[in-house]
Amino acid sequence: MTIALIAAGFLIMAYSTFFGYQLKSRASGGLIGTRLTQLLAMITVFALSYLVVGALTFGRPADSSMLILSVILLLGAVFVILVLNLVRDVLGTLE
Repeated sequence: MTIALIAAGFLIMAYSTFFGYQLKSRASGGLIGTRLTQLLAMITVFALSYLVVGALTFGRPADSSMLILSVILLLGAVFVILVLNLVRDVLGTLE
């Protein structure tokens, strides 16, 4: 169960990375472009951390702490999608 949640979170983060780079092409300069670059760097690190957590937990017996960790990571990935949707809407309003 934990590996499935971590894998789902990684897929969401991979999509978020792709979606973020698409947004970056719409706002290449200025304050929004700078902050979006910083956000994309953090999203990339967050996505790579899923691979590390997945590798470290693969083959371990599932316990309650690993289940809680995987749920928190999954909810973090959903939060990233919500933030990127907010940025998309702000860019749409500014255009």
